[in-house]
Amino acid sequence: MLWPTFEHMSRLCGVASAAPAPILERAVGDGVRPDCVEFVAHLDAMVDHLERIAELERQVCALQAAQVEEITFYIDARMSYAERTHEPFGPEQHRGMVAEVAIARHVSVITAESLMSDAYLLATQHLATMQALRDGRIGLPAARAIVRETAHLEPDRLPEADRLIAEEAVDVLPGKVRALAERRVACLDPTAADRRRQEAAGERHVRLTDVGAGMANLGAYLPAEQGVACIESLRSAAMQARAAGDKRSLGELMSDTLVSRVTGLADADMPPVHVNLVMSDTTLLGLDDSPGHLTGCGPLPASVARRLATNESSWLRRLLTDPIDGTVRAIDARRRRFEGDLRELAVLRDQHCQGILCASRIVDIDHILEYSRGGPTTIDNAQGLSKNCHVGRGDPRMRVHRDSATGVVTWRTPSGLVHRNLPPPALGAGTSSASQVRLRRLLLHPPPSRAESALLSYLVHQKRSGR
Repeated sequence: MLWPTFEHMSRLCGVASAAPAPILERAVGDGVRPDCVEFVAHLDAMVDHLERIAELERQVCALQAAQVEEITFYIDARMSYAERTHEPFGPEQHRGMVAEVAIARHVSVITAESLMSDAYLLATQHLATMQALRDGRIGLPAARAIVRETAHLEPDRLPEADRLIAEEAVDVLPGKVRALAERRVACLDPTAADRRRQEAAGERHVRLTDVGAGMANLGAYLPAEQGVACIESLRSAAMQARAAGDKRSLGELMSDTLVSRVTGLADADMPPVHVNLVMSDTTLLGLDDSPGHLTGCGPLPASVARRLATNESSWLRRLLTDPIDGTVRAIDARRRRFEGDLRELAVLRDQHCQGILCASRIVDIDHILEYSRGGPTTIDNAQGLSKNCHVGRGDPRMRVHRDSATGVVTWRTPSGLVHRNLPPPALGAGTSSASQVRLRRLLLHPPPSRAESALLSYLVHQKRSGR
């Protein structure tokens, strides 16, 4: 809807154009129609709401600045403690710090680590940008973009660049601040821009992100000219197919061409590579439409899961799930190698890293009770971890324990923060029954009483034992 301007409404209601503040009083005094008066009153109310939204946004920015400072104070305190106690500070201790900030903010460790790095540089080296954030003149995403784009400047050039970019960023759209900072850096120090490019090229990668509806985003981080070459090649192939009479849209053709070129198959719907798709027997047989779970991605609609499972190249194995919390407990004994199937079972059960607030891909299978301390190589003593979380586990002050009765794995950080984990349900979050959801919550957030916790563990153990 297009809202009329103030001048237009003034003419419509028979009021001379003037400042909006006294319009309602003058309108009533001049005998203006009541419906016009009511409209203007609503307009004033909307302006009030917008002013409060703007003020709240400034307060959000100020709170984000305060959080950035607190993260910096925490890092300094931890480093100072390590120095005073002559405690070694290596990758394991760093991961412990990241885990504690992740728990405090209730975000993933990847998010926490990224913010910690940016926050420390922002608070200690970017004083002008930090002040703009405190004042609410720029937001945290813009401030972080400035930090990252100026990371390779020589220290003596950084204050000038920070001041110039912070002043200009106030009047630039948030999504354009990164490009602004990049151009300023290139003008001030061309060699810094070259170093930034070389380092970024060394971080090339491909990632897969679940976006729901049985779909995923496949992204590649690569040099800009290579990205343009890839997209233009796909677009050219799609346009040729359209010219030849293919009825699919350009987007569909580009996507299907990408899959065909990567997998080597003409039919993009039936990838030949090994993937793990978990689904219930009732879904497989068409008795219900509960979604399946594609390991490493997310849920799939029942119809898609059945189509993939009944493909001639598919083969099936039985997974046994826990009736208490719905997690995978065992795999069919028919297997090629014990070691391979044990690892695969752990990956199927855990689905993603089981470290502190981490959803990264599983790289290592960790002994919960360390092998060096007599921990067995069994599924009950296994947990899938990302590389970073496995490194963090190596901190001698990081404690990890599994409750054999409930299956809950408890992580206790060097500062004493506690995080509890249970593997997700076999078909992913959102597939548990109401009773399983309630019990999982009780297990992850146990009652404060030791007696109540012990009773809960006993009842879970009894039910799993079939007693």
